[in-house]
Amino acid sequence: MKKSLLALAVLGAFAGAASAQSSVTLSGMLDQAVQHTGTATGYAWALGGAGSAFNNFTISGREDLGGGMYSFFNLNMRFRTQNGTINSPDVGTQTGGSSQPGFFRQDWVGLGGSFGALRLGRMLMPLQEMNGNYDIWYGGYTVASTHTGGITATIRANNAIYYRSPNMGGLVIDAAIAAGKGQEQFETANNYGSSAPPTNSGLYLGGVGQRPVGVSAQYTAGPLKVGVAYDRNYADYKTVGLYGQYNFGVLILNGQYEDGDSSYNGTIAGKEKVKALSISADIPVGPITYKVGYLNYNSDLAGKDAHKFGLGGEYNFSKRTLVYTDIGKSAGDRLSTAAAKSQFDLGLRVKF
Repeated sequence: MKKSLLALAVLGAFAGAASAQSSVTLSGMLDQAVQHTGTATGYAWALGGAGSAFNNFTISGREDLGGGMYSFFNLNMRFRTQNGTINSPDVGTQTGGSSQPGFFRQDWVGLGGSFGALRLGRMLMPLQEMNGNYDIWYGGYTVASTHTGGITATIRANNAIYYRSPNMGGLVIDAAIAAGKGQEQFETANNYGSSAPPTNSGLYLGGVGQRPVGVSAQYTAGPLKVGVAYDRNYADYKTVGLYGQYNFGVLILNGQYEDGDSSYNGTIAGKEKVKALSISADIPVGPITYKVGYLNYNSDLAGKDAHKFGLGGEYNFSKRTLVYTDIGKSAGDRLSTAAAKSQFDLGLRVKF
């Protein structure tokens, strides 16, 4: 009897050790907001998430392989809180059918170790993965956001290989390359009428273009964080970004500067050079965080400039739950009648 109990205890210890070597995590957030935004003829109230990035869930996992190596994966799906549908574009025009991929936002599998981490799949490219970290509105998903947006830098690339270096005294380097075929035009689009031109008609880029490539370097030292990034998309349009953040304690100041090629409204005839500059700040006061930002979007095409002011605030009930409100006002010849009108939102966000 004692031998049986001892054997069971040993087996249980081994099982516990094995389970400790691997993990699967479900995480995400939900956001629902009342929004007052402009239309071509006036204003409209609507209920919906502040942005697609705020309504998603992620299934991620990691397994230790021994010797400091590990494998990992990530499946990230976004949805609409107002009706529960998948929030991803219809990319079925490539095959003549209809297709809305579930894990449209990101999905990859990879290996990591002392050499860094290598992942394969569909994912944000280095410039776009970096620039959202220097935006107080988390990548541009409320009406007040003054995020530069990446101009036409590749947002997400299909069939991509991505490498991230180990942390070298505060310095981390990222590099990625993707296939020249099967990239999507809308993955170069910006909120200010910027996108790369298609190589053929239709939403989905079925033709062959340049291989999207990207590289970035980020250095962190105490309250200071700075980064630089480069991107070339499938249309051979290039974007360079410079980013900085400093935590003064009483406020966190962010700066973004991007210079790149674009095509106004995605037409070859509208090719332009764009410079985008954003300055924004978080001002924490107890459970409240005040937000203020300014964006300037400058084109070398006549009459295609824009600027925006954003003001907002968050009240944190806990680390997971907050309420927020924002006001945004844009102006400039680049904008449509609707986009140039004042916007307001009031929302609730819950992380899990």
